[in-house]
Amino acid sequence: MAFPNFDDWSSSTGIAGLMNLPNSTYPYYWAWILAGIWIILVLNTYFKERLDLSKTNILSSMAVASLSILVLATVGSLVGFISLEIMLYIVALFIITGALWWFSGRE
Repeated sequence: MAFPNFDDWSSSTGIAGLMNLPNSTYPYYWAWILAGIWIILVLNTYFKERLDLSKTNILSSMAVASLSILVLATVGSLVGFISLEIMLYIVALFIITGALWWFSGRE
């Protein structure tokens, strides 16, 4: 595994260079971070809905979390620390969970 050389890393790279630094050693670093945020959002909205309504829908929680992760990944891809491959996985996750929620017999 090749670790980055900090001698050629300068302050002129800005925040994009700093955020892209973990990707130089492990390319799926930000994908795992976004997956963790997605799980936290899904469980948070699911159990909040369970407390409020006592009737839950896990697919709606997954669709809402997927939309927010899609927004975060879009910002990340514009800055440059989310690759196209990871962005395609996130778009596919959003489409699948949104379609499952939309076509399941929601009330």
